[in-house]
Amino acid sequence: MIAAQNPTKQLEDQYVIQPNRSLSWQGTLTFFVAVTFVTMTVAAMFALQGAWLIVPFAGLEILALGVCLYLCAYKNSEREVIRIDNESVKVERGRSRAHHRVEFQRHWTQVRLTRSQLYWYPSRLTISSMGKEVEVGSSLTDEERATLARELRRKIKI
Repeated sequence: MIAAQNPTKQLEDQYVIQPNRSLSWQGTLTFFVAVTFVTMTVAAMFALQGAWLIVPFAGLEILALGVCLYLCAYKNSEREVIRIDNESVKVERGRSRAHHRVEFQRHWTQVRLTRSQLYWYPSRLTISSMGKEVEVGSSLTDEERATLARELRRKIKI
């Protein structure tokens, strides 16, 4: 998902790229609690009838589900911010704040969209300048990546 913004209404453009999330963190927790309740209720019913060995396996199942849900939510909270102003192009990557920053001089910056020779591999969108290169938009579809490439080229060359 791409969100184009002009936060200060000045000469800076900003693009926020983040994966599509079908469920918020609160929704993920609600789902986890509901599945845990149902699973443990069924396991308790079997344990009361003498099949107590089901309880530890149900616990392992819930633990595995919790780890998978957490890892998916953690990965989906990642985002990239591309800022374009008069002098530079900045690419920031992180979750709650920027953990990785790369800055390019705007006049030397190139935007490349490389299509794979194999049709099932996704294309790659890179921003490069003077020996530095960073890939952006890896969470986007090929169509979104192509749209972003056109928009970035247009904004950088203005």
